[in-house]
Amino acid sequence: MYIFKNMRLFVLLILVTLLTGCSGGGGSASSSVSNSKGTTPVAKTVHEGQVKDIRTGNGLADVKVSLGDSSTMTDENGFYTLSDLMESEEAVINFKKEGYLLGSTQIQLKSLSGDNTTSSNYLEYELYSHDYKLDHESSEEISREGIVIDASYIDTRGNSYNGTMAVASSILNNDEEQLLTAFPGAFEGINTNGTTVQFESYGLISILLKDSNGNTLNLADGETATLGFDAISSLEKPTTLPLWYYDYAQGLWFEEGYAELQEDGSYKGDISQLGTWSLNKPLEDEPGIYRGRIVYADGTPAQDIRIHAIGNNWSNSDLSTNEDGMFEIEAIPGSSFQLKAYDYKNKYGANYNGIIAAIASGDIIEDRI
Repeated sequence: MYIFKNMRLFVLLILVTLLTGCSGGGGSASSSVSNSKGTTPVAKTVHEGQVKDIRTGNGLADVKVSLGDSSTMTDENGFYTLSDLMESEEAVINFKKEGYLLGSTQIQLKSLSGDNTTSSNYLEYELYSHDYKLDHESSEEISREGIVIDASYIDTRGNSYNGTMAVASSILNNDEEQLLTAFPGAFEGINTNGTTVQFESYGLISILLKDSNGNTLNLADGETATLGFDAISSLEKPTTLPLWYYDYAQGLWFEEGYAELQEDGSYKGDISQLGTWSLNKPLEDEPGIYRGRIVYADGTPAQDIRIHAIGNNWSNSDLSTNEDGMFEIEAIPGSSFQLKAYDYKNKYGANYNGIIAAIASGDIIEDRI
């Protein structure tokens, strides 16, 4: 099979330095992970991982890691452990650290293997530090490239707030490589019709306000903020594009409002709540399918390998290869991409050092050699 037609090449393809181990904070007992595919209670299901700074690659200490009702903090090297979890196909895990964009993704949780060694429930996640952090008075207009807010505010109890606010924000346009890594969740969301659609992103903006005691603030009822996205010129530019809001509790993007094309080629739109927003163009055509297989050097299938497809303005993941080492990726039609693979049990990975040519809508590619 293409890239990993024989994983005898796996080590030679070199991606990530071998990880020698992982120790982290202790997770709380029991979890109530819920998702659309349901959960099955199991004993001793463990999730481990490491959180890093996206710019430096260094491990981040004191990151709060939350998965259902379980939570823990990363140790001094960014490692963490959550124990006694429930088996799940789509568990939502969130990462929170002061000064950083909130992180979020979906993972598989599998029970431990028969010899009680850790299963493939391992994750490396990178957090993006906010590029704007400043104090503002609530009576002042907040204005920076991409964000304009002149409004009144409320606290989490719905009470009006007047005073000093700590403002933290991040703006990632679609010409920045870090957009793909920092983007919470998947490159798909629930549109206004309640349908799940894939999309490619034109940019991401996150805006967080806190009062003098560190509590989260939001816009008062009826107030709006204006967001601006500088979409790169090579992208098609419709007159309007949907705005999407990320719900960290559900791990899902939801369509809410729209942005309009400006004379300078940028987009502007109003939002009614603060948080993490993106400007995305939904796919009008069904995706292309890429299928492949990974085997180890001795020819045995490589199970539970996570595969990532990375395009210019999107990424997609197959949560794990099956017992035969097979995987399937949904690719944005007409967009070339790269593939990466990672063995979460043995903690090493590989890059395919080439570009996968674009796959047409509805086509299924299984072998290009």
